Amino acid sequence: MGRVLGTISTGELPWRSEAKGSKVKNAKQQTNGSRFGRRAAFTLIELLVVIAIIAILAGMLLPALSRAKSMGQMARCASNLHQIYLGVTMYADDFGGSFHSIGPRTAPEIPNDGQWFSNPTSKVPLTQNDSMAYWGVAYANYFGGIGGRGAFRCPGAKIVDEWLDVGRPKYGHEFWLNSSLGINSSLVGIANGKAHTKLSDIVYPTSTVFCQDAVEQKFEGSDGDAAGQWPGMKTILGEWMGTGAISPRYYNNYPFQWEVFRHRQRCQTLWVMGNISSIRWQGFNKGCDYRWYTGELPVEQPR
Repeated sequence: MGRVLGTISTGELPWRSEAKGSKVKNAKQQTNGSRFGRRAAFTLIELLVVIAIIAILAGMLLPALSRAKSMGQMARCASNLHQIYLGVTMYADDFGGSFHSIGPRTAPEIPNDGQWFSNPTSKVPLTQNDSMAYWGVAYANYFGGIGGRGAFRCPGAKIVDEWLDVGRPKYGHEFWLNSSLGINSSLVGIANGKAHTKLSDIVYPTSTVFCQDAVEQKFEGSDGDAAGQWPGMKTILGEWMGTGAISPRYYNNYPFQWEVFRHRQRCQTLWVMGNISSIRWQGFNKGCDYRWYTGELPVEQPR
């Protein structure tokens, strides 16, 4: 009994000692856990720094992605133009060396419209001589039929001539995008009092435009619907841009210059000989040599 009392008087009770040790241990764990939690969390300043870094990196990356996308579109457009050249030359081989034309032999012309179908719900393609048919319809059989019409769609095109100025219904932009390459009207017609429809009639094929990125599906050029600047013409694209032009009247002032020069401010062009190059945008006041459209000997050769 004396030893038991002595033990009790000289030290803590066993169960109190264990309880105290447990409290100390738990307190340390809580302290360590609390400190660990504070280290794992982000402060507001740290979050703002991270967000700022991400924004800077995104700002550096987006232009590069945009440029890569644009270059990819240019490459695909050039591929389409090459396919068109092959299809047109095969057509010419089958039809005595001639381009497709409509009208009498004494006054031939290239079709002047932009539709593959009569309306968006129709499944029946227009015939090549239909008054509303796009010029590409005549060559469709050389692209696997009407299903190959995507070759005439520039991947960079957004809005082209939808013929709203002549009262055509609003079919929507998509309906017209397989007609986003314009053909040079001078390829077929009358020159020096003689009708011409053949590829061999083109005297300067390497510097004469066959087709290119365009607003209109067939362009005359001299009336301000292409990239060329004719004598006496103060600006290019005057039919579409400017006071009283088609764009402000029917398309809410859409910048159609970027449909003609839709690839990084360049106009992808297929020349009669089959060469493909780009015409640079130089502003409304300076277009390219109009002889590239008329087929005359140009002052400046295309690059």
